[in-house]
Amino acid sequence: MDEYSQFIEELKRKATIVDVASKYTQLVRRGARIMACCPLHVEKTPSFCLYENTNSYYCFGCHAAGDSIKLVEEMERTDFKGAVEILAQRYGMEVPTFKKGDMESLAALKKKKDRLYELMKDAANHYYTNLMSPKGEKAREYLAGRGLSIETIKKFGLGYAVDSTDLVKFLKSKGYTYEEMSDARVAFKGSKGEFYDPQSERFITPIVDKLGHVIAFGGRVVLNVDHTVKKYYNSMESDIYHKTNELFAANIVKGINPRVKDIILVEGYMDVISLYQAGIHNAVASCGTALTSEQARLIKSLLGTSTKVYYMYDGDEAGQNGMIRGVDILKQEGLDVYVVVLEDNADPDEYIKKHGYDGMMKKIKSAIPMYEYKIQNVAKKYNLKSVEDRGQFAAEAINAISAIPSRVQAEPFIAKIESMSGINTQTLNEQFEKAKEGMPVKIVVHANEKPTDAYTRALRYILYAAFGGIEGVHVKDEYFDCCRTEETQELYSIFRSRQDELTIEDLKALKDENSEVEKILAIGENVQSIEAAQKMFVDCRKRVLKEGLEQKRKELAVDLDNEKDEETKLLLLTQLSQLQRTIREVSK
Repeated sequence: MDEYSQFIEELKRKATIVDVASKYTQLVRRGARIMACCPLHVEKTPSFCLYENTNSYYCFGCHAAGDSIKLVEEMERTDFKGAVEILAQRYGMEVPTFKKGDMESLAALKKKKDRLYELMKDAANHYYTNLMSPKGEKAREYLAGRGLSIETIKKFGLGYAVDSTDLVKFLKSKGYTYEEMSDARVAFKGSKGEFYDPQSERFITPIVDKLGHVIAFGGRVVLNVDHTVKKYYNSMESDIYHKTNELFAANIVKGINPRVKDIILVEGYMDVISLYQAGIHNAVASCGTALTSEQARLIKSLLGTSTKVYYMYDGDEAGQNGMIRGVDILKQEGLDVYVVVLEDNADPDEYIKKHGYDGMMKKIKSAIPMYEYKIQNVAKKYNLKSVEDRGQFAAEAINAISAIPSRVQAEPFIAKIESMSGINTQTLNEQFEKAKEGMPVKIVVHANEKPTDAYTRALRYILYAAFGGIEGVHVKDEYFDCCRTEETQELYSIFRSRQDELTIEDLKALKDENSEVEKILAIGENVQSIEAAQKMFVDCRKRVLKEGLEQKRKELAVDLDNEKDEETKLLLLTQLSQLQRTIREVSK
């Protein structure tokens, strides 16, 4: 057995599957077996089984299998060599040279990469030294103007490129060749044969991979006097940097212990840095590229067993369009995506400086579920007062949510489309099923169709519950003043007289004599799951009581203004005060 094979065997003995898996998921011993929720896919019931005797794993849910090295490959989104390096570092072992008979062996490639890592580390240190020296005064002033502290500058290793030759001279003095500088993409050969640093007179942001290697640099001019000079310059790809695979600040998030419960995805380096300085340390940026599947998998590996991602791109049109393209990529990795919308075209850097930590956290907590955001984004294109536009909106919105696995999961979003378009739920459900099968969605709205307002739909749902339509929901007698038509008042009066005796069959028996019954049944019977039905009832109750009581408050206020008798006025004031207290209670 050669040296490398011996090393792998020893590494596997130290890196037991139980020890390695415990870093990614919570283990539970069940008799002779050790089980866990699989860290490779989203599940609530443990199906990930560890076998200590063979030092291996198998998932009965997604059928993933392997040893401790394979698990690290999957979780860290790396290759065999990368997984070995991660485990070796974790268990204090030195990786021997790979052996391969090809012209460019793995050993030579590793040696080359290690050399480039050293070069990039030295370059980053030199840029940082420049920033902290008298040469970097104007760059420090610029960063101070952006609100960055010295501590933040140190944390992210920010630096400064003095001119086009400074770094080249420094690296040459350290023994690096021009070829190595070119391979690392920090210097290029000019038209006259001289080598130059393209980052000249820019402040520098090092890009560090999840293992802590400096792999690239992002630069921004400090004083953009010459408008022919490109404001931003980001490193070109190299043997150690593939931008579609990397996330800025992934190393910082990876170092948080215990693992983060959610990640904030932003566009730019400065967004991450400003959020970090304000106390929000779980943000990463996509290195100036549209989000890729590789980056989504990296986010998933950083989260471990959690799945929540807050997508926070710039508030301008380009940023919002970028989010639309990226949310599906994140969802395909099994991540729960919430979109944070920043007003006034602000970017996260601007927003955190204006509103501070508390303001940003409030904005994050009010994030919109991914599919609701997509529906809202579609709605911006249409005039929903137009009959034709309502049909086009509904068709496009249904397509936008068609990636949802099942109609039960899609219920709240279909209800949202129904409330905005006025198109009945049955039609939307039919089109949703067509969209899932890849068929074209087309919804025609007739001119005499008018959208039903949210209040009326909510009241109908309450009446459905009043006739025993929702399991586990007891309807109180508190809605009489909320019934605005003779038909709903009639049904409510029946409920008042019989209450708990009523069933849905009693409601169906009234079809021929009350025009509301069909509409009530259509709304109630559309909601499939008990949990969704109960939640919908809570939302409907709040809407109906609040709007119904608010209408009554307005009527009392008018009566009060018109009343001349002081004693009656006092009585109306008392009623108005009680009503306002009730409205506040309902609104909580």
